[in-house]
Amino acid sequence: MKIIITTIFAMITIASNAQTILIPGKSSFEKKWIKSETYQMTWFAMKDTIKFEIGEVSTQILTDKNYITIVTEVKMKNSKEPWIDTTTANISTLTPVRHASYNMQRDMVLNFGKTVTGYYNDKIKQQNYPVSDTTFKEYFDSNLYPALIAWLPLDEGYKQDISIYDYNPSGKKGVIKASIMNVTSGTYESINSGMRDVWVLTVADETGNGKNDFMIYYIDKTDRKLWKQEINTAGRNMMVQRKEL
Repeated sequence: MKIIITTIFAMITIASNAQTILIPGKSSFEKKWIKSETYQMTWFAMKDTIKFEIGEVSTQILTDKNYITIVTEVKMKNSKEPWIDTTTANISTLTPVRHASYNMQRDMVLNFGKTVTGYYNDKIKQQNYPVSDTTFKEYFDSNLYPALIAWLPLDEGYKQDISIYDYNPSGKKGVIKASIMNVTSGTYESINSGMRDVWVLTVADETGNGKNDFMIYYIDKTDRKLWKQEINTAGRNMMVQRKEL
């Protein structure tokens, strides 16, 4: 009897500690943090303690009673044309609706649903890939989840797996996973606002090829403003930092 009770207790403990993957839904995030805003960030490459500016990132978040749209424009110093991504989702659940992406290397349009449709036009290889991908899981757009993490119920030690959809003909595509691996308290020194209390999030996802790739986000505890993002990928260190006017 003791062995049976011990086994049952162990099974209950495992079940209670199991990580439930986050999918779109009204209870999946805290809507109070979502607001229309526009902000700019500077992108740096890091070498030891020295940083070199390599580009700028402009983000615009637009909301109405039905949808949220996030437009991201990346301007690299060595590129003539910007990289523009637009993602639209249902504002009540963040269920993805559409993702369009245009740059010098490729154009892509994804229309989301049970079957993801659209196209991926590789301008380098001069190949066009029609998209018709039937999914069996619910998901967020991979282009939205970096914003989504600021709208979650963050706290010390918070961890969460997130279901996302990403399309890349030469890599992983379909429903994959992003993971908030840890959350701690920290500070960020703002030029205009002084020392800010922030949540420091360590995040990784399956969109890249590097097993050790991860990002660190510095998110304000008061208003969930993103101050800084550190990127560690393929042995390279980069940083994206909020501009202050």
